[in-house]
Formats: sequence, structure tokens, C-alpha cells
Amino acid sequence: MTTLTLRGLRTASRFQRVQPHPLLGLQSQFLVPQTPSFRYASTTSALPTRTPRTFPVNGPSTTLPAPLNVPARGENQSLVPYLYSVGKSYLAFYKTGVWNIYTNFKLSREVQRKIDAQNASTFSAAVVSASLTRSDLQLLVRNWHDIKRVPMFALVLLICGEFTPLVVIAISSIVPWTCRIPKQVESDRRKLEQRRSASFRELTTEPPTEAGVEKLAKTQLMHINKSLGLSFGMWDWVGGLPTGILRRKVSRRVEYLELDDGLIRKAGGIQHMELEEVKMALVERGVDVLSKGEAQLKGHLNAWLLSREKAPVEKLLLTRPSVWPVRMNAPEKV
Repeated sequence: MTTLTLRGLRTASRFQRVQPHPLLGLQSQFLVPQTPSFRYASTTSALPTRTPRTFPVNGPSTTLPAPLNVPARGENQSLVPYLYSVGKSYLAFYKTGVWNIYTNFKLSREVQRKIDAQNASTFSAAVVSASLTRSDLQLLVRNWHDIKRVPMFALVLLICGEFTPLVVIAISSIVPWTCRIPKQVESDRRKLEQRRSASFRELTTEPPTEAGVEKLAKTQLMHINKSLGLSFGMWDWVGGLPTGILRRKVSRRVEYLELDDGLIRKAGGIQHMELEEVKMALVERGVDVLSKGEAQLKGHLNAWLLSREKAPVEKLLLTRPSVWPVRMNAPEKV
């Protein structure tokens, strides 16, 4: 298994030259007892607001979409002015999302620099030395995910303006996570769950009993790829990605999940995980989340963590929660 390093999550070189905004004054908030800066779409002040840092098992609030406040239509309000006000709300939401990407970029650089200096850029060494929390990991991963999508999304936002929500639904893959509206998130998850369900129906091979992505057959690699959405669905129509690329993608995800599982345990388990964090963690592990309550979702994640003590990640990714070594239980410390 290859070593997962911070260099693999570094931002593009052109972003390294960005000068900090004079209002930010951001230091290493995730390594000292301070709080990250961000603002909501409904904020009227030019200065970013500040919120308390969440438990270290949760990612920073700035890595999630900000609240979207869409105004209600008045009884005597005509359609055109109403649509204009709705468009302004969406535009404010997207501006907030882009601002939060910049905030996350600044925060992630501080985390990267400290871990680089102490642990030679290796995630595993940072975890052992307690230099890296799950909050830090999610900051780095989500920041890298969003930074890669900024150029294309900025172009769409510049061209479409208030009409961006009508466009991005069809091209969701170019939208940073901080700029995804609730309907878009739900739509993406529904499509992924449909793709996952179809893949499970076609899966006939027995799941492995030992760890090791190199031992998986191509059909198993293809299933994990579809279930987790590691590549575009268009590849399904041409026979899927080449085996070498599939194995590399799956190997990286397995290594990430092993690291994430360990950091959740180090943070005390799932008791303090926020609902959206639980949903995101389950989606990353190939578990359906739509139409399920908080207790059931936390039960699934708890069952995953307990099952990991008896089975490798590869086996859990190739089976449904109903057949995991540990079935869904009430949340408990793991």
C-alpha cells in the first residue's frame, strides 16, 4: 500500500501565490485554541463572522455549504421581482462558498506547514504523533477537492450569475462542495445510490476475507468504483476504467478510510459527530443515507467502525450493512 502524503493534497501552484486578504489575518486556528473565520449567505456585514470550533471529530464549518436563505414570495409580489430576489440569494450563497474556499485554503496551508515540519509530510506519522486530528484531515481533503473546481466554477458563475443554480445541477462535478445547494446534494446522493444499487445486483463474487486491494478482481474494483462514485458514470458505458487505474483509485480510498476510521476513534467515536458529517462519512463508505433518521445513520457508522475490528475495509465496501460482522447498533464509544 502506498503511503498517503500531504503532498498529494497540495493546492495548485498558482494558488500558492495568492496574497491574504487584509481582513482575514488567519493564523493556525486548527493548531491553537482559536476559531475559523467564515460568513453566511445572509450576513450583511463586510467582516467575516466567527463561530466556536466544533469537536475535532467534525470537519470545520467552513468546509460545508453555508445556509441558503431563499425569500418567500409575498402575496402581492409579481413574479419578476421575486425571481430577482431569489437570484440574489443564490448569488450571495455562492459568494459565501467561494469566500469559505479561500478561508479553508489559508487554514490548510498552516496545517500543512506544521505537519511537514514535524512529520515529513506523512499522514500516518502525523496521526501517531497526534499532530493531525480528523478535523485537520477533513480540512485538507475537502480543501483540495474544492480548489481543483474553482477555475471552472468561477467561469460558470461569472457567465451565468443569478442563473447559476439552473446550470450547475447538470454539471455538478465542477461545483465545489461549499457551493452545492441542498437540492444538488440530495440529487447527487440519489443518483449515486441508484448506481450503487444497480452495481450490487450485478456483483456475484464473494467478498475477500483478508485486506489487500491487490487481491481484488476487476469486477470487485468496478463495484467499489461505482458504489463510491470514484469516476464519472460515463465510464460504465465503455466497460469501465482500465484495471490499473481502478486499483489505484480504490487503493487510495481504502487507505483514506483506514486513516479516517482511526481518527474517528481517537476523537472518541461518533457521539459528537454532527448529522451532516455522519452522512458524508457514510457516503464515503458506500452506505445509503437518504430517507434515514439520525439514529439509524449513526448506527450504521457505529457498525462500520465495530466491524472494522473483524473485517478489512475491502470486505465492508463489497457488502451491505445488513451482512457486516457487526449489525446496526445504538451509537456507542468505539
